[in-house]
Amino acid sequence: MRQEPTALLANDEELIDPDPFAIALGIMGVVAGGAAFLETRRARRFHERAQRDRFRAAWFEARRTLIHFQQVLAEFELFMLEDGYGGKSFQLGAVQLRVDHYRHRALRRIHAQTLNTATHLADDIDDLSEFLGPEDQERVDHIKSRLAEMAIPERFGQVILLAREGLALFNELLQAIDQRERFQEGN
Repeated sequence: MRQEPTALLANDEELIDPDPFAIALGIMGVVAGGAAFLETRRARRFHERAQRDRFRAAWFEARRTLIHFQQVLAEFELFMLEDGYGGKSFQLGAVQLRVDHYRHRALRRIHAQTLNTATHLADDIDDLSEFLGPEDQERVDHIKSRLAEMAIPERFGQVILLAREGLALFNELLQAIDQRERFQEGN
């Protein structure tokens, strides 16, 4: 059953009606985008310093993107909590926000950030996958199977939970790689 849209009114300013559905879809796209290129491709050989440097750089790029995703996710969650639509149905048109010009611009910004983060994560995980070997296969398989089990959320608040789980899975992969490679200890 379709829920009535939530209307949030500002003072007497001109109101704009953005739909947070697209932002939430973008957040889900970040998680899915990361898994799209996740695979083990070839055994790593560290005989050449350049190979390790590229692996290390790919690891740090992926780490930075996950940190940025965590920030985007936290900001969207804050908007969702402030505007009170976490329990609303996760479907196009289920939530209609009445916001002022400043909030409208902030929602446009976060929408762009989620799409940009999804692209970066897909690229960064793809680059990192160039260096993953047989020792990473079990973890990669776990991430892909867990993400495949995730259902489309019924409520906006569930998008946040799904995204947090996806974020945790990717962070666990990077932590396991760092424990083995010790990238954060320097070259």
